[in-house]
Amino acid sequence: MVEVSDNFKKLAVQSGRYVYCKIIAGNTTFFDDKILEFDFDDICHPEWYTVGTACPNKFTFSVLYNGELLVGDTVKPYISFDNSEWCPLGVFYVARRYVRGKKASITCYDKMYSLDDEYIPSIQAPTTYDAILRDVCSAAGLACEDYGADYIVNEIPKGHTLRDMIGYIAAINHSCAKLDRSEKLTLKKQTSIIYYWLELENCMDYSRNMDYSTITCLSCDTGNEILVSGDGALTSTIEFYNPFMTQQGLDNMLASLRLIQFYGAKITMQGLPFLEAGERIFFMDDPAYLHPIWLSEINYHYDGALTAKVYSRNRSYTDAAVHKEDLDAALDEIRAQLGNVCIKQTNDNEISLGSSPVTAASFEFLAKARNTFAQIDLNFTVSSAPGVTLNIDLSVNGEKISRTALHIAAEQSEMLHYYYLADNLPKGANKIEVRISMSQGTAIIPKNQLIATLVGKGLGGGNSGNVNDRLTVTDEFPKYDYVRTDLGLAGFDAYPGFDGAQETE
Repeated sequence: MVEVSDNFKKLAVQSGRYVYCKIIAGNTTFFDDKILEFDFDDICHPEWYTVGTACPNKFTFSVLYNGELLVGDTVKPYISFDNSEWCPLGVFYVARRYVRGKKASITCYDKMYSLDDEYIPSIQAPTTYDAILRDVCSAAGLACEDYGADYIVNEIPKGHTLRDMIGYIAAINHSCAKLDRSEKLTLKKQTSIIYYWLELENCMDYSRNMDYSTITCLSCDTGNEILVSGDGALTSTIEFYNPFMTQQGLDNMLASLRLIQFYGAKITMQGLPFLEAGERIFFMDDPAYLHPIWLSEINYHYDGALTAKVYSRNRSYTDAAVHKEDLDAALDEIRAQLGNVCIKQTNDNEISLGSSPVTAASFEFLAKARNTFAQIDLNFTVSSAPGVTLNIDLSVNGEKISRTALHIAAEQSEMLHYYYLADNLPKGANKIEVRISMSQGTAIIPKNQLIATLVGKGLGGGNSGNVNDRLTVTDEFPKYDYVRTDLGLAGFDAYPGFDGAQETE
């Protein structure tokens, strides 16, 4: 986490905050009046939680500018909430630029992006891991405050890039490698906890994986053999490549990583620029519930306001084979997204009919809007003595709707069909019940001979009778929206050439 003052953090989480931005690119400084937008991708785990990554960060921005920035020029963006204390976003270098008219679009990466040269060691084995990392940093022109463990290594592998070597040694130290906001190489320890609480009021919406992820197994390909420590399902296993790894080193890593537990999540929120990928924080969706999440990736977006998308990536189970239940679950999910619901029930046991009404079907569901509708279809076979009659009564949210008595024909068994359209349903919870009774005599609906179906538009499923809807894998919680106000601003006379109004969020 970037070191900023408590006042900076306090201003960052306020609603209606002012956001100031400046970008120093080459010999030019752009302020808010010239900056159209930017995107900053801070990434540590591109696929799922693991160790040994060495990912470059990406920064793209658009400004009003018809000058020329050269490939390789240094770019340093900053964010402030009081036009006094500035939080750096990193040090980047121009990789591509496009200028049309008075608008320039620039793509930049940090120095990790360019470390594709092969590592040629200037030291000899036997040596230590920290000595190798010092040698790599010297060759790459990087500074590093913590070079990690000084364990002995008897052989230095050949044919690997500088970035590869940084990732291998980061994994030996149970870490991922990142360049911090001042361009120093850091090892993001996988067992470290950043005591920052992200509160729900700073989030616009989030989805949280319902599974609590733990690491119970490590599998490392050294190039010569596959080393395994622990056991567990695919979702709790980390697989990676590292030519330095030994069995003892892998066992020590598992002992450390077993302490890690976290949720997968995707959060859309206010941009808090002091948060960095590769760290673990706590998310509070309720004062009573504290959820650890991993900052696998953070996408910051600035367009006058500053927002962010945070990803906490845990590994999900995948199966190459296609199963019917998977297709059914996918169809249910599509129906739910469209607001289309189809719920079916059947009678698991024989139903005996007499003068007292018997509930043949019961549906409970949610209407997502007012004036939605649900269609009820009832197909069943009745066995009785010839010439008897029966009644069907419907209850919609407690209101009884009686239907005309149905005559049973002379045959002993007869298939009947009943249909009803319940419209103008209220938003929220609804309940529809179908009851059957005999006007005279008795009858039986044999086992599995009744099929009751509810279909509707704009509905959400629920538990209904003896039919259980499948549960989706995530909980969706739409939350807060930004409100932009036209508050007056002060302090912009410090920006030479400022000629536009600052946008607030």
